Amino acid sequence: MTRHLLGLSALISGLVLAACNAISGIDSLTFDGVGASGGGGSPPGVGSGGSGGEAGGGGSGGEAGGGGAGGEAGGGGSGGEAGGGGTGGEAGGGGECDGKPCPTPTGIDVVDQGYTEVHGNRGTATPAMERCPGNQVIVGFRGTLGTLGESYIHGKIQAQCGHLELTGGGSTTITTTPGDVTALQGAYGSEPWDILCPDNEVAVGFSVWAGSYVDVLFIACAPLRVTGPPGDLRVEIGPVTWPDGVGGDGGSELPDTFCGADQIANRFQTVSANGPIAAFGLGCATPSLTY
Repeated sequence: MTRHLLGLSALISGLVLAACNAISGIDSLTFDGVGASGGGGSPPGVGSGGSGGEAGGGGSGGEAGGGGAGGEAGGGGSGGEAGGGGTGGEAGGGGECDGKPCPTPTGIDVVDQGYTEVHGNRGTATPAMERCPGNQVIVGFRGTLGTLGESYIHGKIQAQCGHLELTGGGSTTITTTPGDVTALQGAYGSEPWDILCPDNEVAVGFSVWAGSYVDVLFIACAPLRVTGPPGDLRVEIGPVTWPDGVGGDGGSELPDTFCGADQIANRFQTVSANGPIAAFGLGCATPSLTY
């Protein structure tokens, strides 16, 4: 996977802008937008409606029929357009479940808490834990760097949290909106920095370079998708991206570390001993649709 370290000259030149956002607020951040596009629906065929959905259109070369029992996508005619819905960023809606309209999800919970390994100079210390409130999840980090010799190390860190929201009518898309910031961990350094996931993505992993302290931090991000047929919708994690990392040029590269299968970050762990950040890890939970 390709990862890039934000150069120190670029970091320092952006300190004034970063300082405006660091720690004190997030008014200038925007996370709203449209989730990943959905896949195609049923292959072309004779469209047919069904109870719980709109009547399908039908003939050769015609547009896809809408809805139908158990799904949104009626087939188009030969050469017609595929029906809507399907897997991807948007899930098919409508349909019947045991002879009744399928329930529509109203929100997203996070359940089944787990934790990654903590990488760095952990020693015998028990990592401190910070978590996003309620059902918020991590969409980035901010903190400060301090000098160690001629390089930089991570001195303070806090998580930028975000709310997960369902948008759309018959289709459902997951977006993020700004949330709270956690308390700071660490007590060193004064050069502010931040790493934010792309719009509508959440943290799912991390990588560090570390020696005595954490020298460089990268976070892995991914979008969330609602997939599956009506009556069996679920949240799926999309492709991983790596925003530019932040830090100095010391330490040794440690393994890329990810949340468990189908999990996203909602907590982070640090070892700092009232000084620089010596080790780092995540706490992760499974996103689950609520009704």
